Amino acid sequence: VQIETPSPAINVMVNGWLPYQNMSCRLWGRSAYYQSGGAYGFRDQLQDAASLIYHDPAITRQQILRHAASQFVEGDVLHWWHPPDNRGMRTRFADDLLWLPLLASEYVAATGDEAVWEESVPFVEGPALDAGEAERYLVPQQSYAAANVYEHCCIAIDRSLKVGAHGLPLMGCGDWNDGMSRIGQGGRGESVWMGFFLFSVIEEFIPLCEGRRDGARAARLRAHQDRLSV
Repeated sequence: VQIETPSPAINVMVNGWLPYQNMSCRLWGRSAYYQSGGAYGFRDQLQDAASLIYHDPAITRQQILRHAASQFVEGDVLHWWHPPDNRGMRTRFADDLLWLPLLASEYVAATGDEAVWEESVPFVEGPALDAGEAERYLVPQQSYAAANVYEHCCIAIDRSLKVGAHGLPLMGCGDWNDGMSRIGQGGRGESVWMGFFLFSVIEEFIPLCEGRRDGARAARLRAHQDRLSV
């Protein structure tokens, strides 16, 4: 991506400095505003990698595989983790896991790299959260179970389909806004934002399911999307 404007300063910033800053600060150092500890954040680095699809899609692809490998067998994901042993937080954040299918579908749409769906990636395993437990700091173990990226994405979406009393997705312990961590305690808090987000992810995925002849899943997602749009 290159721009040319009458302002040399804007050209230098957009064409060089901003992509470099994203790479060096967000992906290599993982040290930025509100994330200064060097950890991978499940949503954070997927968002950062999204901006690199048109600069270096190989980096985006690598990030998709890295994050798929931080998904538990049950479908939830590490909120953040530190290499090399991937010690991190298992949580009930509602939005984290959905950034994987969103970015994977956007990456394939932009690059045409359908092969990424077939990449086999192992899950991680660890103690499940107890009832009423919002998070747990742990060292996950790599599971013997593995799935391709498409299946990782589907498991994430399936886990996100549960709704509350008003037909909106449950918030868990946060819905992108970490400050909403108490709203979903008790498994009752719902999120309008998550409704919009989940709707968008499902909209991206229905044609993918149909293209892979996964018609039953496509029909189920379409039915859920119709509930969200009421």
